[in-house]
Amino acid sequence: MDLRTLVASILASITSGDANSVYALALVARDELGLKLEISPIAVEEALRQLTEEGYAAEYEEMTLDLSRKVKKYIITDKIKELAKPLPPKTQQLAKLKYVTPTFYHLLNQPTK
Repeated sequence: MDLRTLVASILASITSGDANSVYALALVARDELGLKLEISPIAVEEALRQLTEEGYAAEYEEMTLDLSRKVKKYIITDKIKELAKPLPPKTQQLAKLKYVTPTFYHLLNQPTK
């Protein structure tokens, strides 16, 4: 599975989210699948931009709760089903959590060196 397909699969499971959430879920999915992908925040943002240009997702902006800035978010279109593949169980479960963000979960479960 390449990064573009992985990002599309993550977007399909969360239906909408920001680049940081997609990045954290991509790291968890990569580890769970045992993939040898190099994943960076910039690469995930580029994959999201490509998916938006190709019509798999749409980009919108949302204000933060303190109204200090706008955050770019992505929402899926029906076309995403053509590209998305099923995610591993742990990643699917994480994508459905409402109160624990994927970034926080990843930081909590990151192996110590």
